[in-house]
Amino acid sequence: MTTKTIHTNIYDLLIAREWKKLETKSKYDIFVPPDILKFSKTYKLYIYNKFENSDYEKEIYRNLNIIAQIYKEDIDELASIVIEDRQILSLHISNENIKNGKPSISFFDTLINKSKSLLQEIANFSVIKKPHFFDNIEEAERYINYCKFFKNDVGSLITKIQLPNKEEIKEGTLFEQAITGTEINQNLIKITDFINTKIIEQNNFKPDNDFLLKHRNLISVNVTNKLKKLYSGIEYADIEISLKGININKSSIAKGLNRNKVRNLSTFSKTVREKMKEISENDVLGKIIQLNSKNVDSNKNIIIVEGEIKKVKSRISIKLNSDQIKLAADAFKNNKTVLINAIFEKEKSQYKVIDLKKFRQIK
Repeated sequence: MTTKTIHTNIYDLLIAREWKKLETKSKYDIFVPPDILKFSKTYKLYIYNKFENSDYEKEIYRNLNIIAQIYKEDIDELASIVIEDRQILSLHISNENIKNGKPSISFFDTLINKSKSLLQEIANFSVIKKPHFFDNIEEAERYINYCKFFKNDVGSLITKIQLPNKEEIKEGTLFEQAITGTEINQNLIKITDFINTKIIEQNNFKPDNDFLLKHRNLISVNVTNKLKKLYSGIEYADIEISLKGININKSSIAKGLNRNKVRNLSTFSKTVREKMKEISENDVLGKIIQLNSKNVDSNKNIIIVEGEIKKVKSRISIKLNSDQIKLAADAFKNNKTVLINAIFEKEKSQYKVIDLKKFRQIK
């Protein structure tokens, strides 16, 4: 980690917490606190800015110690975020059965193992981007290798895991952007919060198509199952999962967990697996075999296309707007092939397009 990056990180950390840079002196950037801290109007924080000097990291550690005292945070955690350029995942357990704040060693061994499995599935999902899959990929192993699992202090109910941040977990290509550690970390919080707020409290929840399509970027059978195993593995204790970094401080809480609530995740996963047989997103090439339009200027025109979905010749019903039906009529008249990119729903004898993304004639 270069001292210039450390300087950028502490600057960004303060800006993210709504501190304002007042001015720059020869050795220091001078910051004033946000109103929410209710400090004296004369209070100033002097951040050492000579990152080319050999004493820079030592001086920044002193700055971090002040910030840690202001926010009542752990200095080593802040140093990990700013100096090592990492993000920190915290799992805070609360359970009446854990007496005097002294859980057993086996309890935290279970927590760490279940958390590791959850992180691996989050990495898999972030790369594969499918709601259900069967193989671990090398990028997930790379992500786990970057993670550092801290040993719990005696009596502590908080487990912390150091996560990668800007490291490329999946390299970019000409057609795909790289996937970094922070993207995977954010997926963890987003998906966990989605499950905690939308799924776990719903008794025998069987989502309909609209719900699945609206939240498809957050739906993973694999991640849901790993979260279920985590919750049952910690004996249904209340748990707060938090992610902290330079520009992020988010958390999700699961409270009042019990066997029935966690079982709801199984019902949800089963429904998703069943729906996957009915809903899919595909590129399809085909020929128009039927036009049905009473008013070409309306948005209620229907065509039937014959093409292959999952290597099976199928009929596809598509609703088109006025511009699209004119293009379809020309393709039908001249027996041209059309390209459809859409989300399809399987009906009894055909597929229906429920979200048309692209429709054009192939020359």
